[in-house]
Amino acid sequence: MDPKTDIHIVIDKREYSVQTEDMTGAQLKALADIPLSNLLFRDVHGPGDDELIANDSIVHLQDGEQFYSMPPGNFGSGTEL
Repeated sequence: MDPKTDIHIVIDKREYSVQTEDMTGAQLKALADIPLSNLLFRDVHGPGDDELIANDSIVHLQDGEQFYSMPPGNFGSGTEL
């Protein structure tokens, strides 16, 4: 495996190494064994909200990026503190 093509990402605090710069939200969920019905977010540093990634969205990956998921019923329920 050519180390130049490895991109290291973190999904739900688990590290993954992929050999492509572009993946869909559904492919990222499959990689991390996340149900398709769950929400997936890209952790965005700085002010503003994290980026919600749809299953059919194409994500351009960068080394070191972090993602997290949550069940759909938890988002926007007002229970996040």
